[in-house]
Amino acid sequence: MSVVACRVDQNGFEIASDSITVRGYTQTKGQTSTYSKLFEANDIVVGSVGYAEENSLFRLFVETHHPTQANEISLLEFMAEFSDWKKKRTDRGNIENSYMIGFSGSIYTVEAWHVERIKSYMAIGAGMNFALAALHLGNTAKKAVETAIELSIYCEAPIIVIKKSSKAGRSQPNRKVRK
Repeated sequence: MSVVACRVDQNGFEIASDSITVRGYTQTKGQTSTYSKLFEANDIVVGSVGYAEENSLFRLFVETHHPTQANEISLLEFMAEFSDWKKKRTDRGNIENSYMIGFSGSIYTVEAWHVERIKSYMAIGAGMNFALAALHLGNTAKKAVETAIELSIYCEAPIIVIKKSSKAGRSQPNRKVRK
């Protein structure tokens, strides 16, 4: 459940997520922490869909670890390190979530050990088909998530947006949350 969408241009990238959280078959509206699916730590932007447990562990891992370079092989090694790190803490090293990971001015998608640089746009999660259609039509990442929220029962506001400049990977100051 969820959606994370990203649009890349010559200035950097915009990544947006919804904020749905679900326990069993119950949505926990208004009871969730801010930025649970989209966060920035240690100069890395992460969007995640899947299990909250893995997302929380990955957030903790990102606080103290960083890929060695901005390329697919280094990010794959980073995910292998996370798998080993996770196994030491939970006795399960499998990586089940899908991720968008941005740093050093680039952003990548990571799904089932497949790492690929996003060159124009991408979406992950239950609302990805709706978001991909919106992105294909030239919309922003935020508008793509709005579309997924409108059309998918598995996506919910508010929308979180992070914009990164390709110049030195610096965040733009206008982090937005739509309520």
